[in-house]
Amino acid sequence: MAMRAARGLSILILLFFAWSGVAQAAEARRIATTDNSDYFGFDLRSDQNVTLDQCKTTCLGDPACRAFTYNKKAKWCFLKSDYNQLKSFNGAIAGKVVNIDGDPDIGAPPELAFFPNWMADQAQQYRNKLLGPAYDKPTEGMAALMNAAEQAVLTGDHRSAMLKYEAAVSVLPDDGQLWLNLARETLAVQPAASTSEASTLPANGTSAAFNAYKLLRTTKTRAEVLALLGNGLDKRDLYRPALQAYEASLALNPSPAVQADYADLKARKGFRVIDHTVDADTSAPRICAQFSEDLVKTGVDYAQFVTVDNAPPKGVEAKDKQICVEGLEHGQHYDVTFRAGLPAAIGEVTAAPVVLSIYVQDRAPSARFTGDSFVLPAGARRGIPIVTVNMNATEMKLYRIGDRSLAQLLSGYQFLHQLDGYDISNISEQMGAPVWQGQLDIANDLNKEVTTSFPVDEALPQRKPGVYVLTAQAVNDNSDDYNSMATQWFVVSDIGLSTYTGQDGLNVFARSLGSAKPIAGAELTLVARNNEVLGTARSDADGHAVFNPGLTRGDGGMVPAVLMAKQGDNDFVFLDMGRAGFDLSDRGVTGRAAPGALDVYAWTERGIYRAGEDVHVAALARDGAAKAVENLPLTFIFSRPDGVEDVDLPLEPNAMRGTWSVSIYTDPKQPAVASQMFLVEDFVPDRIEFDMKADKQEIAQGETANIDIDGRFLYGAPAAGLALEGELTLSTSRDWDRFQGFSFGLADEQSAEPTVTPLADLPVVGDDGKVTFPVSVDQLPSTTKLVDAKVTVRMRETGGRAIERSLNIGIRPQGHMIGIRPDFADNEV
Repeated sequence: MAMRAARGLSILILLFFAWSGVAQAAEARRIATTDNSDYFGFDLRSDQNVTLDQCKTTCLGDPACRAFTYNKKAKWCFLKSDYNQLKSFNGAIAGKVVNIDGDPDIGAPPELAFFPNWMADQAQQYRNKLLGPAYDKPTEGMAALMNAAEQAVLTGDHRSAMLKYEAAVSVLPDDGQLWLNLARETLAVQPAASTSEASTLPANGTSAAFNAYKLLRTTKTRAEVLALLGNGLDKRDLYRPALQAYEASLALNPSPAVQADYADLKARKGFRVIDHTVDADTSAPRICAQFSEDLVKTGVDYAQFVTVDNAPPKGVEAKDKQICVEGLEHGQHYDVTFRAGLPAAIGEVTAAPVVLSIYVQDRAPSARFTGDSFVLPAGARRGIPIVTVNMNATEMKLYRIGDRSLAQLLSGYQFLHQLDGYDISNISEQMGAPVWQGQLDIANDLNKEVTTSFPVDEALPQRKPGVYVLTAQAVNDNSDDYNSMATQWFVVSDIGLSTYTGQDGLNVFARSLGSAKPIAGAELTLVARNNEVLGTARSDADGHAVFNPGLTRGDGGMVPAVLMAKQGDNDFVFLDMGRAGFDLSDRGVTGRAAPGALDVYAWTERGIYRAGEDVHVAALARDGAAKAVENLPLTFIFSRPDGVEDVDLPLEPNAMRGTWSVSIYTDPKQPAVASQMFLVEDFVPDRIEFDMKADKQEIAQGETANIDIDGRFLYGAPAAGLALEGELTLSTSRDWDRFQGFSFGLADEQSAEPTVTPLADLPVVGDDGKVTFPVSVDQLPSTTKLVDAKVTVRMRETGGRAIERSLNIGIRPQGHMIGIRPDFADNEV
């Protein structure tokens, strides 16, 4: 009997759990309806004379029912075994069975800052393509599509699954799960060879994932779609956004699989050392590591993240995406370690230490000349310095280009440039000729720069008019002809030429480079671009000569190209007339525009007038030689601020305020020869004044300084009851008054914008014209420099006009400061 009772209880328990499972399954099914719509076809059966709620209940209770169409007027319920495209039908209600996920709704998805706008537009275009008329809509129902897609997934046929999910999305474009499945299968498809699928499949998969992200509202599905988004971005070589997508996914759900993908991508494309270089051909060699991201500009000492042979480096320079280790020696082996945790500007750090085992080799043999000037003074010992590295001798060649080829030389690109083998061949065969060749012995010092003088007089005892070019290269150098070689252009001369152009023509001055005295009797020749001689002249006792102005006005081939000067048989020099003259505009000395044949200078006795006063304008007229011009009629035309002309000199009491101008004409129908501007304003001098001082010259962060204000009207009365306003400005500085000449702060720290904080709730000036208010600095900018504070206060009159005063308060450093005093020129250390 007991056994039969126990068996009966077991059956009841099984029935209870079975009914509970059915109830839970029923709760997971819901009906979604659309008014005035119909799911055509796939008829299962129909029920008559039922309400809409009864139709819903019948469909939910029948496992074979996936949709229905309810006719409100006839009260007929057409149950469907499946559904496809939704069609319009007035008076009908279309319903479909949807499965509700048990996860809680976490709300609308936030914007993805790392996802580019153009990719969001691409996702919308992909959605429009699947919903557009050009896309072939499926003939089978949703159940058949989903079954076929799931079977394809089980068999590993990702391409078929992708096509089925695309068809399903075209029917239900607002189903986020379908978009998620489409993204997963699209990204899993292997692109076909020799097609564009290598780019289109990742693009479609990323678009599908983004469309799913906008629709899914549970933690699990949103984390999954963000991981798919990271996968797609990785395939599209957008590694930084891909990392951010993985990070967003892991923040929602720390999946081990996603964590593994994230770690793999970060190791491949995260913040890391991507390359390194060795600058061995400098006097101070260094090793530079290139990183994948920009480094932090200020506030980080990267030296603490670097070791050289397990010791601190002698010097580290961090800039942009590169860290360079300095203080190395040639011919040595170094192990340079970049420690884990080295930060980037994007907030990421290196995950593991990086060790670079590097050999700094000896410097490559090289030669160079020291200057770009080409005039070698004739009075001194004539030698051309050449700087070499790791060379026992150098091959020297000397060429001459005659004076009649200078115009051709200057019209090209070679002059004063470093030449290669092709240039030397062209000079030797077309414009000049070799005059000397030999070797120069050098006292070599390993890896050190050695300066040796090339004796010009020994190689060139007799000189001819023209320019010389000297080249240097290693002995038995077999480098290619297109490689540049050390090149020095020069002429040996004591003649210094300077010119200016005026109305009288081209003025030439010849002076001795040795004594600066004028050179008399120098033979001057002006040559055109086409090598034709435009004119000749000879300098007078003052070293001065003038060429007719017509000679400088040619065009085309007749444009002056070179001015040559000669004195005796060995002294020759030239001046390139095509080069720009001295430009002193950056020194603030541009001056007035060059006048024509007549120069008129106009001025007023002051720049601002009150209405009702007289404006006094004066003018000087001069000719081209700066001589006074008599009996010249001048027309003065005054223009109001609105452009209306006025010829009355006295200003009316109601004269228009603003900027007036006066233009002066010799002929009113021609452009003005001079103009002058002046202001008409209701200007009133200040009527109040105030003194301002602080009880402390220096404060620390968090301390308070009291500012005392003592205001008064200029006629003697206290400035009682006037309002105050102002601000506190914090700025960084490298200078400290206590230590004159020292510079504080890291050299690579860039100057930041000053921080301005308004002084709120300032008190009104008291009856005695005095007031005191506190000022404190609660927060300092992040900097290695010193910080200065400037307190600015404005006192306003009752009419609204204000006067402003300010004072500086030093901010005491929070710790020790390191200062360096530069002792070299240009503040170099």
